[in-house]
Amino acid sequence: QVTVRIAGTEQTITAPSGQSLLRSMEANGIAAPAHCRSGECGWCHSRLVSGQVYVPKEIDGRREADLIYGYIHPCCSFPLSDLVIEVPPVGR
Repeated sequence: QVTVRIAGTEQTITAPSGQSLLRSMEANGIAAPAHCRSGECGWCHSRLVSGQVYVPKEIDGRREADLIYGYIHPCCSFPLSDLVIEVPPVGR
């Protein structure tokens, strides 16, 4: 289960481990920001409040500060446990 906080709302969705968080959010009608969909641009930059994700090293475009402060790119992050994430609204 993934609890998504976005634009003052909170919604819990089911997200399979083999699907990126971005795709799971979109499949559940959540409009999340995205551009490159490859982890490079950082537009979908979201805070991982709790839980664990898998990010393949070859596509992990996060900056060191993102790693220190718990930010992920949902376009290339895959859930390993139940999660809570804070996602910026589209058009931020």
